[in-house]
Amino acid sequence: MQVVSSFSILADLVRSVAGDHVEILTLVGPGQDAHTFEPAPTHGVALNRAALLFENGLKFEGWLDKLYTASGSKARRVKVADGIAAQKAGHAHAAQADQADQAAHAHGELDPHVWQDVRHAMHVVGRVRDALIEVDPTNAPAYRTNAERSLAELAALDAWVVEQVRAVPEPRRTLVTNHESFGYFCSRYGFAIVGTAFPGVSTEAAEPSAADLARLVRRVRSAGVPVIFAENVANPKVLERVAREAGVKVGPPLYTDALDAPGGPVDSYPKLVRHNVAAIVSALTG
Repeated sequence: MQVVSSFSILADLVRSVAGDHVEILTLVGPGQDAHTFEPAPTHGVALNRAALLFENGLKFEGWLDKLYTASGSKARRVKVADGIAAQKAGHAHAAQADQADQAAHAHGELDPHVWQDVRHAMHVVGRVRDALIEVDPTNAPAYRTNAERSLAELAALDAWVVEQVRAVPEPRRTLVTNHESFGYFCSRYGFAIVGTAFPGVSTEAAEPSAADLARLVRRVRSAGVPVIFAENVANPKVLERVAREAGVKVGPPLYTDALDAPGGPVDSYPKLVRHNVAAIVSALTG
């Protein structure tokens, strides 16, 4: 059976349940940005042949509705974020956010980056399991067994994150990144987003103005942020400029919307979480 996953992080969670019983085709591959992705004709062919389409939802794949319609696909669409209490952009912003920054997030945009809270990844695994069993009941025992294994691993991973972040003093539990992709991480693990180089939850946002950057620099200094973080799918130049003007360091890139290619250092969801947490904890306690 062929199924399609919209992006690489979700594909890894699907694979943890499907095992060898399913051929998984990924639309937005490793290292690619799902926000700015432009589908090719081959992606429509893949959708046309698929029995299931696993997608995040919450407008993360803004191009997907058009592609699905054009492909003539009959695949059942499974929005894995359904059932998760979605946060609005700005939800995890620090309490000292100024009025201009608050206004930038007042449009009520929902944050699609649910996987940054490991408990939500567990929800995704359950959604994948149920969908696979429904369309392929013959292999239901394997899907249940694989899902149980994955859920146990993720529960242990969530507990590991909780333990690791205790090393960071509460006043230093602050994040500054390219775009707002860590809202769920902050809400779950006790951090606050001081600001982002680009407003909102998409990397498609327009280049920030000089006034926007000056405001972010002031907030970084005011909050005493020691390190700000680039992202693996975003150009770091704007963030590097903020770091220079604020007099702070740029930490190692965090993995936000994509994995590495197979065989790379961060080629699975658990590796993504471990990399990000290790980078954040090391930078903020160093």
